[in-house]
Amino acid sequence: MKILNIAAGKFEPLPMGENIMFPKFIVNVDTSYFSKRDPGLVEQGIMEWEKDPDAITTQEYINMDVFEFMERTRIRFEQASIYRFLEHVSFTQVEYFIYLVSTCLEKGANVDVIVPNYTLLAAMILNENMYSSRNFNAHNILLTTELLNEPSCPHASIWTPERMKYFWEMEGRFKVVSQDPKFSFDGRDIYLRSIIERI
Repeated sequence: MKILNIAAGKFEPLPMGENIMFPKFIVNVDTSYFSKRDPGLVEQGIMEWEKDPDAITTQEYINMDVFEFMERTRIRFEQASIYRFLEHVSFTQVEYFIYLVSTCLEKGANVDVIVPNYTLLAAMILNENMYSSRNFNAHNILLTTELLNEPSCPHASIWTPERMKYFWEMEGRFKVVSQDPKFSFDGRDIYLRSIIERI
């Protein structure tokens, strides 16, 4: 199974379905990696790996902009993971990003997306009372980082379960299969996890 791990930094793809036991070739693409691995050599390595009956799980780390990688790669993946990155994609580029993901996947492939759930975050703002809360500073840090992040790497698009379904299904390339609107990830339970099928 070939997996594209999009801009996930140190996060590995979470297990999904019955494919847990199969060997995997995971291509991690992120500009934060030290590795200067040539994407062309990775493509060649995948072709050799697919022919090997004794193939074991393999990972490659490519230091490259994920848009550029998806625009240029010839690999068709059977799964993609996008953890805490989609919210950094500018709302003007969301549709193009989703299109690029579609061009890198085989039909029937799954996309695993984790983003801050703005429905939960909005409710937290509406229900907050800074004067009666003992942990207001922790609450404020969580809310501010998940809504805005850092000025050098801001959040640039808003995600709710309804928006996820709307944008991913807009062009008929994907179908949202399941959603967990209060998914716990990296110590916080304010995330939306969506499993989306390439159709």
